[in-house]
Amino acid sequence: RVRPGGEAAAQAPTQGNGVVARMGEVTVGQDEVEKLLQALPDAERAAIKADRASLDGWLRQRLQREALLRDARAKGWADRPEVKAQIDAAVREVSARIVSSSYLDSVSQVPAGFPSDAELKAAYEQGKANFNLPAAYRVAQIYLATPERDAAAIAKVRDEAAALAREARAGDFAAVARARSQDARSAERGGEVDTLPLARVLPALRDTIAKLKVGEVSEPVQAEAGFHVVKLLGIQPARTATLDEMKPQLRAALRQQRQQQLVQAYLAQLAPPTQLSIDAAALDAALKKTN
Repeated sequence: RVRPGGEAAAQAPTQGNGVVARMGEVTVGQDEVEKLLQALPDAERAAIKADRASLDGWLRQRLQREALLRDARAKGWADRPEVKAQIDAAVREVSARIVSSSYLDSVSQVPAGFPSDAELKAAYEQGKANFNLPAAYRVAQIYLATPERDAAAIAKVRDEAAALAREARAGDFAAVARARSQDARSAERGGEVDTLPLARVLPALRDTIAKLKVGEVSEPVQAEAGFHVVKLLGIQPARTATLDEMKPQLRAALRQQRQQQLVQAYLAQLAPPTQLSIDAAALDAALKKTN
């Protein structure tokens, strides 16, 4: 996007593991928080890092759960017969699921060489009509950040951005971006941002970029965090993705498909449908008893 570069049980901290949160003797260490964040998808990790309230809430809940568990154990709750029975049943269920799943994975391994180049090409030709890439815009920007809720300061930044836009049109856009843009990542490249389809550009800039001609510099556009002066450097027309571009996606899809086929084949061999019988009367009787 065109924008500024911008449960394991809680335990006592070990060396190098600072305490992030504490409630009495219960603590959450830095390493546990790091493991939590690393286990999240990229987008979710970025969102929770930007939302300290959510992260603080998770820490409070983690401390509360651990305190509750310690209290229950201290009172011997885990030794109660009905609780032990639930624990044993849960352990059996989880163990069975892990054993079955890992074993099934082992007997449905896809050969390392699959798919072959010929199979990839055939899959590409079959789905080629769906491998369309939208037009992509190669742009450069000069970015100036704006202070929050300060109308006078925002107006001043707007005027500064307008002056930079005039300077960039009359001279060297890249030089102006390197000297004045506040987006360090693009500034060091003369303001150049990635080549992107409009769907991946900041919403506030999409209409402006779509209307620019190659080489044209825009007026300042206000986005959420600041003003952008954009220059359109080039356009890649909409096109069909090449085989090389689609290979990673196709390889992953074909391997997943083949593994599912191997799973189904193994299960059919292990439990042939012809050997399966269902006693409808007995099943109905069981269903009635659950009403």
